[in-house]
Amino acid sequence: TTSKVVEDTIVSVVEELLASAEDAVLAVGIGAAGFVAADRATVVFAPHLSWRNEPLREALSGRLNLPIFVDNDANAAIWAEYRFGAGKGESHIVLVNLGTGIGGGILIDGAVIRGRFGIAAEFGHMQVVRDGIRCECGNRGCWEQYASGNALVREARALMAAGSPTITDHFRSVVGNAEDITGPLVTEAAKQGDR
Repeated sequence: TTSKVVEDTIVSVVEELLASAEDAVLAVGIGAAGFVAADRATVVFAPHLSWRNEPLREALSGRLNLPIFVDNDANAAIWAEYRFGAGKGESHIVLVNLGTGIGGGILIDGAVIRGRFGIAAEFGHMQVVRDGIRCECGNRGCWEQYASGNALVREARALMAAGSPTITDHFRSVVGNAEDITGPLVTEAAKQGDR
């Protein structure tokens, strides 16, 4: 199953990192792209993966001989920024995590706010367009359908398929046809000046 492939990949990466670690590793932290339950062990729903009520910590605990902590990827990111990065020294932070979708994190008085069900800052799944584009989460008009990596790819494919003059000749020569457009290709085209 897809869940097993993702779990195998996580175990493989952790084992690779453990083999090259110069210091003792005390625990494994997993930032999962999805709704992580308040128990911080279960991925309730992952819009871009096949996880549905996935007991991720339990699934990995028999394969990795270290304590395992699971959290939403944006919650993990905001905690890292608070402890070691751009938010160091701040006590109130809001983070918008832009990638395949849009995630978010909220930190108030030095504590990550997870909400009653563990999914407080899922900004990408806030409806911004009534009856808009269908989202992987099942709703319509979610923010990430208009401003995420997936949205940029969808827009670039539509523009190229329509023969839009906004797609540069350089981009056309690199890609070939609309179905070959990927997020990294859109990013590279933007870096090279493709509006």
